[in-house]
Amino acid sequence: MRHSVKNLEAYLRETLHTPVRLERWRGEAALPAYLTGQYDFFDGTVGNVHILFLQSADEPVPSAAKKHERTLQLNWTGPLAFAFERITPRTRQRLVSEGLSFVVPDNQVYLPALGVNLRERYQTRAQTVDRLRPSAQVLFLHLLANRSSASNTPSGLARRLGYTAMAMGQALNQLEDAKLVDVHKEGRERLFELAGEPADLWLQAQPLLASPISRKRYVVGVAPSGHKGLAAGLSALATYSALAEPTVPVVALDRITTKGLLDTRGIQELPTADEADLEVEVWSYKPGMLSEGPAVDRLSLYLSLRDDTDERVQSALDEMMRGVTWQGA
Repeated sequence: MRHSVKNLEAYLRETLHTPVRLERWRGEAALPAYLTGQYDFFDGTVGNVHILFLQSADEPVPSAAKKHERTLQLNWTGPLAFAFERITPRTRQRLVSEGLSFVVPDNQVYLPALGVNLRERYQTRAQTVDRLRPSAQVLFLHLLANRSSASNTPSGLARRLGYTAMAMGQALNQLEDAKLVDVHKEGRERLFELAGEPADLWLQAQPLLASPISRKRYVVGVAPSGHKGLAAGLSALATYSALAEPTVPVVALDRITTKGLLDTRGIQELPTADEADLEVEVWSYKPGMLSEGPAVDRLSLYLSLRDDTDERVQSALDEMMRGVTWQGA
């Protein structure tokens, strides 16, 4: 059974993109024989959550598994999950309806205690993508600018971009579903690369990409040094083109930094830009993750302004994009 435990551990680590450690549970000595005869018990640390895994090679009977869960709750106060080698679709549905967490290595995982709904290997690749989530968009834009990154793994990019490994793994799943990256395994790691030429993928992905701006705020006062942000909007476009600087400077900040700015003494928020000293774009991701200068990156800036109807802005965007050097081009 030890080999299958290693498979379970590796599958959880790969699927959830978080550290996993399984150890034999010492509490099983106090359990009745009908439980110890049917299951092997493992105390699992998944991320920061302790889960008791009940591993069995037999096809489960959901009603019996529910009784076993109730019995074990007298000895274990945390979440429980069953681990089976295989189950039928009907059994899977009954387990879910009974509210039982379970894992079938290399196939399925259902762990509501971790916020993981039913995920099946044969289903995930069939999902359609209408819009990339912010973490997936950041990952995609990063890859466009750094095609040959040496750390093209979920854990490597998580450290680089400031997300958790689990979030990067989910972002990678979405990019793979959208056919924007190719993924292959090397040992236990998933390595990935762009699925084509960056310039072509940028055009292909346009319907899936969103403006990073979640809202705009207008303020009066001098922003402290830690809240100045990067030039954004028309201010950034003026640095990348011949467009004139706007009357009211525009900067990009993430949500948390924006809140810190608005809570700063001497800063007052206004309803419009008419009398403001500064226009703040609140971004859905940290603007500095993709920028290497005083302005936001070109690709995010393009997405923030592509729907502007001003012909001068569109002309300046065209000028800016002509200056993009695609990696590998």
